[in-house]
Amino acid sequence: MPIRPPPCTFTCPSCGWSKTVALQSDALMPGDFVDVCPKCKHSPLQISAGHGVREALGRWSQLIKQVLG
Repeated sequence: MPIRPPPCTFTCPSCGWSKTVALQSDALMPGDFVDVCPKCKHSPLQISAGHGVREALGRWSQLIKQVLG
């Protein structure tokens, strides 16, 4: 039985960029995880548990991307 992992937030310690990802399943797709900051190219990123508003925004963002194609 697939178990959906909890949301996680990627944060760049260099420039402060962040992205919260709310995964829909335990099968990972390209783009589900970020290795390098898209803004300043810093690596590695800090990964923390997603929370509250960021979690909700991450889910809404993914839903909108699915609807719009």
